[in-house]
Amino acid sequence: MNLDLKYYFTVFLRRSPYFILVTALFSSVGLSLALVLPSEYEARAVLLVEAEQIPDNLAASTVQVQAAEQLRIIEQRLLSRQVLLDISNALNLYPPDESGSRPSSSEIVEDMRSRTVFAFSQAGAARRGQPAATVLEIRYRGDSAPKTAETANEFVTRVLQQNVELRTEQAGDTLAFFTQEVDRLGSELDAASVELINFQNEVGIAVPSNMTFLRTRLDDLTNQRIEARQTLDALENQRERFVELFEVVGIDGEGGAAGSPLEQELMTQRAALSEALLIYSEQNPRVTLLRARVSQLEERLEQQRAAALNEDTEAEPEPEELAAPRTEQQIRFEAEIEDIDRRMETLRAEIERINTEIPEIEENLTEAAANGVTLNKLQRDYDNIQSQYNEAVARLSVAATGERIELLAKGQRISIIEQAIAPERPTKPNRPIIAAAGVGAGMFAGLALIVLLEFLNRSIRRPVELTSRLGITPFAVLPYIRTRREIAIRRTVIFGAVAGLVVLLPLGLFAVHTFVFPLDGLIERLFNKVGFSVIG
Repeated sequence: MNLDLKYYFTVFLRRSPYFILVTALFSSVGLSLALVLPSEYEARAVLLVEAEQIPDNLAASTVQVQAAEQLRIIEQRLLSRQVLLDISNALNLYPPDESGSRPSSSEIVEDMRSRTVFAFSQAGAARRGQPAATVLEIRYRGDSAPKTAETANEFVTRVLQQNVELRTEQAGDTLAFFTQEVDRLGSELDAASVELINFQNEVGIAVPSNMTFLRTRLDDLTNQRIEARQTLDALENQRERFVELFEVVGIDGEGGAAGSPLEQELMTQRAALSEALLIYSEQNPRVTLLRARVSQLEERLEQQRAAALNEDTEAEPEPEELAAPRTEQQIRFEAEIEDIDRRMETLRAEIERINTEIPEIEENLTEAAANGVTLNKLQRDYDNIQSQYNEAVARLSVAATGERIELLAKGQRISIIEQAIAPERPTKPNRPIIAAAGVGAGMFAGLALIVLLEFLNRSIRRPVELTSRLGITPFAVLPYIRTRREIAIRRTVIFGAVAGLVVLLPLGLFAVHTFVFPLDGLIERLFNKVGFSVIG
């Protein structure tokens, strides 16, 4: 099918009044917007996130928040409702109008959020594993150049303030946390120490570490008891023999202090036997020899005594002999007996003490294993708490250093690269673009209207359509010829409508905007409802 461009051009000319009217309408709207929309200014401030002033290997800050994350936190804090209202009230950004009314708090917050932009970027490339510097750009739009710059600088001031508060607050919270941890672990360590000491005092030496000492002590006491019993038996035998010897020697009252040579030798051998029994056992050859020698001397002495008794069986002691004073031999005998008795008493007391101590040691050995389990648990708990306490103290020192770094502003900080200044000319709206967009939209809408009208018009208007639809071949086609009056009226209506749309409509909108109701806010809100903005 061949397109008849001449026909379509003729149709366009015939429908041109619609095209002109629609184009004029949209052009009027675009021109009205370009004239009605107020001028907007944009102030811009640039900040840079600087790295730590002190190397991490010397002293590290306890605030380990990444620059981008930190700036996002600050952005959310500054765009909160209360902060925006504080800035609005402090700078009087929304004064009351002529009627004394002001926007509501929600409208102020929503409008300020739409006018404020926080833009983040990376300055330069990373070097040697270090991240690139983070740049924060704050932009604020407003209808007054001084107020715009003032508001942007207020945001800059609050960004710096929030950065300092955020970092010092985190460092302070870290220090306070580890201070509490040190206090808590110190209290737990003291309690564990007291519990451990009390348990050790309660069980005494009945612990596994003293089992070797207890066994050694038990063996020593057992040996000491055996030796003490042997010594006690020897002393008892010595005492009996000494008494017997004295009785034998004491019969010869006039034999002198020293007695006969046989008696002296018997006393000497008995003394030697007593001394040997203190050192050697009963089965020792030396003891056996001494005992045999004493036995021989005793037999000889008994024979001599028997002979003396036979010779003088009828002799009776005189009364004066019974009342004779004690001899030196008697005094020495009594002293020896007293010394032996004292030594025997000492040995009995020692054996009694040993008999009392041995069960205690055996009981301690029995309880040592059970006490060892409890003691190991208490010691393990104490060591764990001690380890945690030492680690908390070390971290407390690091936290104190980190807080000092933040208080002196030696950690990561934000510095101002470019302060916001009042813009010299408005940045928005772009009036030529808005007017041109209105004209372009009107031309597109006019062409669309013409195409739609032609698509909906199913009447026969060309000889080709007569042939194709009715099968009739016309001889000639006569067009509709308007009179001059019809042409004049038609042109007057067209040009009047165009003039009304191009001139009167903008003037009417301007008058409504100026004297009745401001249209810029209404238009902006309408566009914002669908996610667009005429101004921004």
